[in-house]
Amino acid sequence: MFVAACIHDYDHPGLSNKFLIQTKDPLAILYNDRSVLENHHCAMSFNILLKENNNFLEHVDKEKFNEFREVIIGLVLATDLAEHFQILSLFKKKILNIPKCVQREDKILLMKILIKCADVSNATKEKSIYKRWVDGIMEEFYRQGDMEKKLNIPLSPFGNRDNANPNSCQKSFIEFIASPIFEAL
Repeated sequence: MFVAACIHDYDHPGLSNKFLIQTKDPLAILYNDRSVLENHHCAMSFNILLKENNNFLEHVDKEKFNEFREVIIGLVLATDLAEHFQILSLFKKKILNIPKCVQREDKILLMKILIKCADVSNATKEKSIYKRWVDGIMEEFYRQGDMEKKLNIPLSPFGNRDNANPNSCQKSFIEFIASPIFEAL
């Protein structure tokens, strides 16, 4: 899980999956419009990991390595917000049967929820730290909005720096994304 947390946003270009798909970015083409960024984070990270001086798993047998890779990829793909509500819904159903949740896929589902909590945990930070995260994400939204204007494509939510409302953005984020996942956990 630690590895997935470390790599889950590696080489992030500061643009959304939707934007990359709309603009037919080479990454969107490469990953067939499916969890474009998350697939990219995994691919770039494993390219680095598999280099001779970086491969801390070189002595792990092939089966264990493949299992490790499968879990890491699954955890990183779970950070795609397009999958958020599906994963949360499945977890809520499973949590009702905790004594029966001993299968491998149940443990992986729990790890997905944990990495998703970590991914949105900026909303739980002390105010000055949280504000830095908000400022950073809003600037990402604005830069993407500027690009969308230039390309004459519909603006993403919160991408219009002329009438943006960071408080409204964060209220929605906390209300619909962060709070429900922490409450489920």
